[in-house]
Amino acid sequence: MRATFLTGLVAGSLSTVGIINISKFWILDESIKHTINSQNDPGQIQQEEVLGKVAQEVISEGRPWGGRIMRTLQNHALEYDCATKIPIWVAEHLTADSLKGDANRSKSKFKMDPNIPEEFSSRNSDYYGSGWSRGHMSPAGDCKNSQASMDETFYLSNILPQDHNNNGGFWNRLEIFCRDLTERYRDVWITSGPLFLPRVRDDGRKVVEYEVIGDNEVAVPTHLYKVVVGRSNKDAAPAAVGAFIVPNAPLDYSHHLTQFQVPLDQLERKVGLKFCGKLNRKETRDLCEETGCNLLTKTQMDQMIFFSRLKKAKNIDKLNKIWKEIQERDIPTDTKLLQLYQTRLTDLSTSGIEERADLCPEVKHKEIANLPSTCYKKEARPTIDAELRANVHG
Repeated sequence: MRATFLTGLVAGSLSTVGIINISKFWILDESIKHTINSQNDPGQIQQEEVLGKVAQEVISEGRPWGGRIMRTLQNHALEYDCATKIPIWVAEHLTADSLKGDANRSKSKFKMDPNIPEEFSSRNSDYYGSGWSRGHMSPAGDCKNSQASMDETFYLSNILPQDHNNNGGFWNRLEIFCRDLTERYRDVWITSGPLFLPRVRDDGRKVVEYEVIGDNEVAVPTHLYKVVVGRSNKDAAPAAVGAFIVPNAPLDYSHHLTQFQVPLDQLERKVGLKFCGKLNRKETRDLCEETGCNLLTKTQMDQMIFFSRLKKAKNIDKLNKIWKEIQERDIPTDTKLLQLYQTRLTDLSTSGIEERADLCPEVKHKEIANLPSTCYKKEARPTIDAELRANVHG
């Protein structure tokens, strides 16, 4: 990944003294170095040569380290909070080409980021039985171009406690919307993260309250945010920009994305970060005015889910069972869904005939299509029967 895509993307959080040696975690070009040393560090507290004798004496036993750690990975970059055990922001750059690939999330596992010190990391055990899901900030679906990059999205440095319904529902639909934007814009930049917003008590005072989970006391954000920037051409038309604050709670299909849209500067004040520092904000366009910000409907989501299930069906029985479920649930079968079913039916039928030909070589090929399952060799049948039982019950 080009480190330069982050230039000017997120600023304002780098002036914390407790950053672990930035050079260990960033491949910096000159423009990023300038951003860190000037814009984001106006007091120049990171530069040893300007600390002075007094400051050097104060930290003569070693300056505090930890606090916030920055990471660049193959398809995303992030800043991690060692206190809350969750990311502060996670940035991505999507294009139509970057979303292509055959990486499979079933091959990925949630695990600690090897570059986050263990004493500052969350664990999978923190999430077990907590009532909260492990929510990706850089979604696995954005990293299908390689298995390695998808695996990195399962590092716990990219994960935070998220409401189950929100994770698989509204937020998932928002992520799909962002991917679909690559059909309209050549480049799409996304920054996502947590928010801890106050509530007003009965006495009028504002308080920030949030749950922590597990032995490592992983912070559960009250809200999530997402900043989306779309450009058709880097040097031509102004960028389309949208900023959103979404409750970390169940949201049904009656909610529209525009309900959660906020001015970018308002989000920045709440997060404590400056986003998209290179944008000419006087010339930006409103993303929702330009696109409508329409997320997938329930019918569209159901069709997409069953499309995926049909693709993964391992045999005709499983395929037909899924198709029957589609009909029983009155899910509209559009042309795309019907064509997939017919194609898979043909493929699995052919595959079944070839399999029985291999197992029953003594039978003539023209008779194979009508053979019962008892034609399997004895040594092969237990495995096949076990697979069928697993499909029926799973």
